[in-house]
Amino acid sequence: MVSVYVSYAWKEEEENRLVEKLGEACERRGVELVRDVEEIGYGESIKAFMDQLGAADHIVVVLSDRYFLSRYCLYELREIWRHGRIGERVHPIVLGSLSSDPREWTRYVRHWQQEKEGLADELSQLDAQSADKLRQFVADYADYGAQIADWLIGFADTNCLSADIHLGQQFAALLDPIVGDFRGRVIGELRDLLERSRPLRSALEARLPASAAARARDLAAELCSGDPERTISTRLFPATRACLASLHARPSELDAAWSVAKSLVAWLSLLAVDLRSLARARRKAPPAERPAFEIVACTALGVEVFSSRYAERAPQLRADRGKSGVLGAHAIAEPVHEAGWEAGAALDELLLEIWRCVFPEESRRRLEEPDRRRLNATLRIRREQRIAHHYVLVPLEERTPLTRPEVYRGLRDKLPDIDIVFYKAEGELPVLRVSDEEYFMSIIREFLHIPEAPTSKP
Repeated sequence: MVSVYVSYAWKEEEENRLVEKLGEACERRGVELVRDVEEIGYGESIKAFMDQLGAADHIVVVLSDRYFLSRYCLYELREIWRHGRIGERVHPIVLGSLSSDPREWTRYVRHWQQEKEGLADELSQLDAQSADKLRQFVADYADYGAQIADWLIGFADTNCLSADIHLGQQFAALLDPIVGDFRGRVIGELRDLLERSRPLRSALEARLPASAAARARDLAAELCSGDPERTISTRLFPATRACLASLHARPSELDAAWSVAKSLVAWLSLLAVDLRSLARARRKAPPAERPAFEIVACTALGVEVFSSRYAERAPQLRADRGKSGVLGAHAIAEPVHEAGWEAGAALDELLLEIWRCVFPEESRRRLEEPDRRRLNATLRIRREQRIAHHYVLVPLEERTPLTRPEVYRGLRDKLPDIDIVFYKAEGELPVLRVSDEEYFMSIIREFLHIPEAPTSKP
C-alpha cells in the first residue's frame, strides 16, 4: 500500500503547517497521506484510528517537544513500537527545538512520572468502582515514563533530517523509497519478460526515440517512464502487431512473443492505478471479523488492476469476444440463480462454477468433501506460486445470493483460498489515473484481440 499515516501533535500550528506541506508533496507523488483530523468522522473511535496507525506499513512521526508531552502521540508511538520493523515502517522528521541531549530527555521521563503519580493520587480519593475505570490511564502514564528513553535513543541513532531539509527537498528523501518500491518491481518484471522474446524486444526498441542515447537506455525503465495509456497505445500495441506479423511462419516464437506481450500490457496497466483510491478502499473495508472486501473499484478492468496491485500478484487479463469489458483471466462470474433460491443451493451452484473454471476437463454435478479439499488445495498452490489469480467477482450494488452474508461466509468456510472481490460499477472515485477509463479499457480489450486481426503489418 502506498499510503502514509502521520503521527504528530496536531494542536500545534507549526506541526500542522509541516503536515500540510507533506500532504501536498504526497499528492504530487500519488501517495495518500492519512491524517486523524480527516479520517476520524463524527462519532467514530479515536482509539481505533490510533491502533490502525500503529500497525500501518508507513508512518511519518513528527518529533517535537510537544509530541513527547501528548498522551495521544505517545499512545500512537507505543503502538508503532509494539508492531516492530521500526527502520522499515517509521519515517521520522525532527521539528523545532527537540534536543538531542540526554539530560534534556529526563524532563519527559519526569513529566510522565508526575502525571502517573498525580492521577493515582486523585484516584485514591475516589471509591474503588469509580477509580477502576481510570486506572488504565495510570498504567499508560507509567508505561510512557518507562519506555520514552528507549524511543528517544532509537530516534537519536537515526538520521531523521530536520523539517527544513525535508521542506527544501519536497520530502524526496522520505517519499522516494516509499513510492519507488512498486514501480521498481514493475520495471524488474518487464526486464525479465523482455528477455523471453528477442523479436518483441527489437520491435519495441525500434519505437524508441531515434537518438543513439535513447536506444542505449533501459528499455523496461523507458516503457515505465511515461503515461501507461500512451505507452500501450502508441508503442506496445503497434510493436506487438508488427512483431506477430513477422513471426507468422514461426509458431513457437509467435506464441512466446504473444505471451510476453500480454504480460507486458498487464503490468503496465498497474501503473495507471490511483494508489490513494486503493488505500482508501482497503481502510474502508469491513472489520476483520467479517469477510472483508478485497477491493472496491469502478470498472471491470479496475477490479483486476486493483486486485493484482493489492495482492502483489502478476496480473493476467482476458477480453471475451463480443463483450465490452476486460476481466482477469481467472475471474469467476457469479452463476445465474433462479429466483427464490436458498443460500445453500446458491452456494452449491457457485462451488460448481469455481470447479468448472479450475478443472474444466472434469465435470461434476455436485462437489463432495474430497472434491472441495482438492479444489482448495489447487487454489492455494496457484495463489502461492502466482500461477493464477482465481477470484469470484461480485457487483456490490446488485442484489444477488452471493451478496448475502450467509452465502459468502459459507464460501470462505469451504474454500478459504478463493478471493472474493466486491466492486461497485459506478459512483466511486476514479481508480485509474487516465484521462478516460473507458478508452483505456478499450485499448486493453483491442490489444488482447490482436492475434484475431489480419496479420499484415500496420
